[in-house]
Amino acid sequence: MKWLFLINNASYLSEFFGKLSDEIIKQGDDCLVVFNSKIAEYGKKKFFNNKVRFISKIDWCIKNYDSSKKEFGELSWKNLFSGFDRFKSLNFNYKNSLEIMSHLFQLFEFIFTKEKPDIIISEPPAGPFHSVAYYFCERNKIPYVGLSGSRFDDKIDVYDSEFDFSEYKKTFEEIKDTDLSEKEKDFAKDFIEKFVSHKHIPSYVGMAKIRMSQFEILKHYFSRITEEAPLLKYLAGRRIFKSFDYESEARVKRTLLAFFRMEKRQLKIFLQKGVFSKSLNIKDSADFFFFPLHYQPEASTSVWATYYSDQLSTIRNIAFALPLPYKLFVKEHPASVGLRTNSFYKELKKFPNVVLVSPSENVEDIINRSSGVITLTSTAGMEAAFSGKLVYILGNVFYSYHPFCRKVENFDELRIKIKEDLVDKPDTKDLNSINHRFIISLFRNTIEGDIVRASREKDNNNYKLIYEKIKSYAISRNS
Repeated sequence: MKWLFLINNASYLSEFFGKLSDEIIKQGDDCLVVFNSKIAEYGKKKFFNNKVRFISKIDWCIKNYDSSKKEFGELSWKNLFSGFDRFKSLNFNYKNSLEIMSHLFQLFEFIFTKEKPDIIISEPPAGPFHSVAYYFCERNKIPYVGLSGSRFDDKIDVYDSEFDFSEYKKTFEEIKDTDLSEKEKDFAKDFIEKFVSHKHIPSYVGMAKIRMSQFEILKHYFSRITEEAPLLKYLAGRRIFKSFDYESEARVKRTLLAFFRMEKRQLKIFLQKGVFSKSLNIKDSADFFFFPLHYQPEASTSVWATYYSDQLSTIRNIAFALPLPYKLFVKEHPASVGLRTNSFYKELKKFPNVVLVSPSENVEDIINRSSGVITLTSTAGMEAAFSGKLVYILGNVFYSYHPFCRKVENFDELRIKIKEDLVDKPDTKDLNSINHRFIISLFRNTIEGDIVRASREKDNNNYKLIYEKIKSYAISRNS
């Protein structure tokens, strides 16, 4: 069996993949790693042993790319969007956009024709590199397995599609409350209580400091620069590489501008102090729906909710889809403070029924007082469903099969479903049973292990078990 790993600049999975590849080779399988950028290659190749074979997209394109070929299969501009959204500093135009997609198309056409991988392992599809690989997997009926940190301690989430794992909903529909052990029910209850109250933060979630002093900004910037050996190595060969390496080019510009971006953010934080509604008493508020703003750019918007990622436009359409006299409470994401423009907030506050809520407001209180939650893909929607509130989902997200979630395709459908639900409100008498089955449907389809642990001194992950689980998913997908 031939395993193929995809590695890009953003991947936090490299050390984990390196140890997993050791087990793959130990089991007698072949292992191939594809790097999407020189910076990723220089910085992350060290995690894999010398029995692994490597393909550098950049080196392959320098030797083999045919600029006269204009084939893109069934790919669309949507496959580029997440890169466009994330790497705006590259100044995308028609020519370089087509070149980026053509480089990737020709690379994976070669890989699937000559290397014939049996399985691709990476993160869930979250950029042009992964998106094109996923397209070729679908076209060649090869399993794509995306791995990510789980919300459950010591667990790894598995994705076999762009948005979720196909077994989640199937498991939920098959299990009954009587199928759950008391231990499973207690686990589900405890998890939900901690999740809704925000007492539990998964190991993969980092808490970045937003407000920084001038000294802290300078210290952070220079510490990052000194850690950028792969970037400096890239710069040495940049003249040769840059035509084929959009990720490294974006990294160069982002690193050089990081100091000014941090300074600009601190200034915005200071100037935007009064932009949010003051003295908002959630307990006295009535007749409102809740929309949590998303941090951008991120896969949660550019990949899972592409056509709704212009959040200002989306909020406007949601607000005017609500019945009179309902308001729409819009809460800023804590990690986005100081990142949005003044004009974004100014335009948002022009909508007559929109209330801009401070990021410091308690999400649990807002959800409990609301008439429902409208979201793209935010986990606030899952919190609301656990609390018995209806959730209207515009994007694609793993928890959408929860019975208190409504997947909507457009704003007219949103308007109609809200109108119907306000008349025929859902029955919450079986909510505990629903929630328990939902949590266990997720839990039973995870893999035991911790991705973050791979980079720590003490790593007790059972890579043989992880290998066997992933291989079984691949075999079942092919059967």
